[in-house]
Amino acid sequence: MKKYLRAATGTLLILVSLFAPLLSPAAARAATAAAPNGFRVSPPRYELTIDRGQSQTVSLFVENLANSAVTAQPIINDFTASSDESGQPALILDPNVKAPEKSFKTLVQTIPNTSIAALERKEIKVTLKVPANATPGGYYGAVRFAPVHGGVTGPSNLSLTASVGTLFLITVPGNLTEKLTAVSFQATKNGNPGSFFNSGPIAVTTRLKNEGNIHVQPFGKIVVKNTFGKTVYTAELNDTQPRGNVLPDSIRKFNNPINVKHLLGKYTVEGNFAYGSNGDIVSVKTTFYVIPYVLIIIILAILLFLIFVLPKLIKAYNRRIIEKAKKH
Repeated sequence: MKKYLRAATGTLLILVSLFAPLLSPAAARAATAAAPNGFRVSPPRYELTIDRGQSQTVSLFVENLANSAVTAQPIINDFTASSDESGQPALILDPNVKAPEKSFKTLVQTIPNTSIAALERKEIKVTLKVPANATPGGYYGAVRFAPVHGGVTGPSNLSLTASVGTLFLITVPGNLTEKLTAVSFQATKNGNPGSFFNSGPIAVTTRLKNEGNIHVQPFGKIVVKNTFGKTVYTAELNDTQPRGNVLPDSIRKFNNPINVKHLLGKYTVEGNFAYGSNGDIVSVKTTFYVIPYVLIIIILAILLFLIFVLPKLIKAYNRRIIEKAKKH
């Protein structure tokens, strides 16, 4: 039982610690603090451009959070976009899974194990070398570090320990294709798309697909107009620092809440999003209606009751009163 608990805890700490830099600063600090016996690695990510036949060396800083010396073992993984369209990276941890055609692991030169004293912060150099015949495009991966206990290394040991690392997004120039298309642009409520809504809150959900071979960072405005063509709300797509990437062969979903208290009637939503080095534009448009039909049905039912039913009830009541009076 303890073995399974250790495995589950280790796996959770791997994911939380690696993806903590992609969260808010406060969440990242809290997530890192949750692994006092592991490492803190910075920077959280690198985005680099390296020509074919060239190499580049960068520095990672690994801090030992434990009160005793530990040996840090580097682990190199490729990653792809997660299937939930959130934009989070999905590390390829299974060695039996086929590596991507443009594998980040092929660029990383050997990184030796490093001994780090208690509470020490040590610089570790990582050299990336792009072969002269490398395929142009995006190479995506992570360099992680896990503690080695008692000189024991290997997948079985690493799966039980917390590891953290740095994400890499590498561009190899050449015949690059930047192509982004809109899969859908819809009004949604609680994540469910539709055209007719009883009430808010309403959001605009944009799903963009990268059909190119390099990551892009879309941005632009979403404009909401009412029945009379008046702008009632504007929002920025992908308004984060740094902006989120859409990886090749993946779809990323962006949600923008419409922060308007009282919505009623027909609304038109327009989006214009720029991306890529040439400033290409994706333009989209949709409409939705907010009609409080439940309230309308209740009001109609009350009106029908007042117009047709209540007079009959009053007449019947009066008739009974008159008949009773006649008997007396």
